Amino acid sequence: MNIDYDYYRRFYYVAKYRNLSLVAKLLNTNQPNLSKLMNKLEEQMGCKLMIRTNKGIKLTEEGERLYNHVAIAYNELRAAEAELSSENDMSSGMVCIGSTYTALDYVISNILTKFNTLYPNIKISISDNTSEKNQDILKQGLIDFAIVDSPVKENSRFKQTLIERYEEILVTASSSKFSNLKAIRIKKLFSLPVIGFSDYFGASDYHRQFFSEQGLEWSPVIGVTSYPQILSILLKGTGVAFLPNKIAKPYIEKGILNEIKIDKLDLPKREIVLIEDVEQHSSIAARKFISMLKG
Repeated sequence: MNIDYDYYRRFYYVAKYRNLSLVAKLLNTNQPNLSKLMNKLEEQMGCKLMIRTNKGIKLTEEGERLYNHVAIAYNELRAAEAELSSENDMSSGMVCIGSTYTALDYVISNILTKFNTLYPNIKISISDNTSEKNQDILKQGLIDFAIVDSPVKENSRFKQTLIERYEEILVTASSSKFSNLKAIRIKKLFSLPVIGFSDYFGASDYHRQFFSEQGLEWSPVIGVTSYPQILSILLKGTGVAFLPNKIAKPYIEKGILNEIKIDKLDLPKREIVLIEDVEQHSSIAARKFISMLKG
């Protein structure tokens, strides 16, 4: 069987994105030509590789098996091309990073200046999303890697590396009616209006597990999707909330927020994790950034 490399290349993108229209645009061709090429590949392979549906492309069992092999081979070829190309001199290129708000503040911001000084011609693109969303766009190949807060769902495609740990503290605004509280017993916490992550966000799993171990149910009165939203609500004098200590500290030092100690209890540290897709080739620029992250 002698199948043109370009057939495999185009199949790789069709199987990866499951959308003929999108892939046609990415490969600078048109959808009918791409469909004909996929039909011809199926003829040469002697089996059905994909099923066209109203929702996009669905791979058959044979298509999935072929994609698993093609993805490995294609990414190896891209890696070899990168090693031999002008990319080596870091004279141009881009690093696309998926990040959570906390990871950006704790980790990425510390590296950006150093990286830009060493490689001024490399552009940096940062997408600020939840941990779950960052994992989705990493799987789609839209970013080079992601730096997110734990917990992170296990996935055989993802390699995880611990980058840093941080603590959360309980705070309230100095303008709120709870500002006179210096400490509170854990079992009294939910007598206060707690602001926290909504149930369908991974960050809530961390709090749910912790409070379950204390015999309590994690039940914030106000559910949000990010730390900036928590901070915004807090600063208006509403309720109490857990914030990463690095985010809360400047506001505490200025007297805008007050820390409330949880009597005889410390929250476990949270983790910031680097996630890489093992099926995706990373550019040399991305690998340079990752090496700085890992120190």
